[in-house]
Amino acid sequence: MVTGLYANGFYIPVQDPFAASRGNAFVATADRPSAVFYNPAGLTQLDSATVHVGVYGVRLGIDGETAIDGGSYQNKAEFIPLPQFYAAAPLNDRLSAGVGLNAPFGLRTDWGTSTPFRAVATETDLTYATAWGVLGYELSSDLSIGGGLALTYADGTLKQFLPPPNPPAEFGFEGDDYSTSWIASLLWQPGGRHSFGLTYRAKTELDLSGSAAAPGIGLAIPDAGLDLVTPDTLVAGYAFRPNEQWTLEANVEWVNWRRLKVPTLRQAPLPENPIPFNWESNFMYGFGVTYAPNETWAFNAGYIFIENSQPDLNFNPAIADADRHWLSAGVSYKAATWTVDLAYQYAFSDRTVLDPTPEFDAGDLVAGDYSSRFHGLMLSFNRSF
Repeated sequence: MVTGLYANGFYIPVQDPFAASRGNAFVATADRPSAVFYNPAGLTQLDSATVHVGVYGVRLGIDGETAIDGGSYQNKAEFIPLPQFYAAAPLNDRLSAGVGLNAPFGLRTDWGTSTPFRAVATETDLTYATAWGVLGYELSSDLSIGGGLALTYADGTLKQFLPPPNPPAEFGFEGDDYSTSWIASLLWQPGGRHSFGLTYRAKTELDLSGSAAAPGIGLAIPDAGLDLVTPDTLVAGYAFRPNEQWTLEANVEWVNWRRLKVPTLRQAPLPENPIPFNWESNFMYGFGVTYAPNETWAFNAGYIFIENSQPDLNFNPAIADADRHWLSAGVSYKAATWTVDLAYQYAFSDRTVLDPTPEFDAGDLVAGDYSSRFHGLMLSFNRSF
């Protein structure tokens, strides 16, 4: 019987280098095509059709020192490119429309097959892409609302070694699915110097259907599936512009990880296998500043604190969540109808797992110290027509 198979649930809220470089605090500004994701109500600020094309390269480095043998292990870190595309345009004096394509969840961890927790996780890969179609409508000179629909495609690959008393062999599941969700937002800008934003993104319910196998022992399951929910999020932001050169902004984002609960891996003819995520909902706090000395250049800096959502009782090295700090900086250059944005991010966390879950049948294998060091580079081009 296969036990303890988990999905990788990384949330990727950074979807524009300008926003990312200021601590992803952007929901109360949202004056670029990426408002399709951050706050569709902000699209009413665009004066002309604009296209955004960008890429986010992130390297996820995770080290683990396990208590059971005192050994040190590293995941196979590599830069993973994640593209972004947004296009938006005003339809009339009050109504604007936008479309987008990005990856708000996903990423990958690969610990190899020689760790003491290989019966818990070896490799996890979640490819996740969402297409957005949204509208923004100006109710008055200082208040806009927005919203729309999203279509998501997800493909998940999950691998681990069979736990004892099974023979030593790697078991893998792969499945995919499409699903829909929605987004709603508002933007209030009283007086010009103050701005408030609010965005809600609904949960996405997926039923990854595919197959599972353990080739080393000749096990093949042609019809397997895993139900998976990516959480709904609610973000509120405030921006203050003391003058034309400076913008200060803060965001608070709530991520409802409790939606994950206990997914079920279907693996007939074997019994269904419950997967106890039981994560806690968490908050993300972002702060950013922009200094724009002229119409050509803008310089950003920011900080994000992300609360841990994964209790010790449900810790899994495939995800290795923790209280995490993100530092960021970036620069924007505007020439005529073009804008180029570049951002860099560095994240770090350290965590000691003392009381891992007995659900693994080998929970003590994952106890130990885990640290992460992430590097992210983002580049985008915006063109107005």
